[in-house]
Amino acid sequence: MNNEHEPGYPRSAADAEQFLNGLTFDDTASVPSLPPTTDEIERGMVTTSVKLPQDMRDRLRDAAAAHCVTPSMLIRQYIELGLSGEQPERMIPLSDAIRVLSSLRPTA
Repeated sequence: MNNEHEPGYPRSAADAEQFLNGLTFDDTASVPSLPPTTDEIERGMVTTSVKLPQDMRDRLRDAAAAHCVTPSMLIRQYIELGLSGEQPERMIPLSDAIRVLSSLRPTA
């Protein structure tokens, strides 16, 4: 992807150098918390067994790997999506809104 003509991107080495020289480090700023680890997310979960055809299991593993999550996390997301469709008055999770909105292309 060529970003040289998009706003906000340096157009030359001098522009990049000027931008970098304008950055400051603030060691008094609070450090944002890290997202939970897989182990932290998995704590408190209960195990439910589901039988899947092998090709579906393989597709699930591939999709999970493409999203950098475990198959269990992806299954939970899909189940949550399906269950939320059963409750149209329920608000969607912020993470879902951000994911969808960030996948949209900017308009001219």
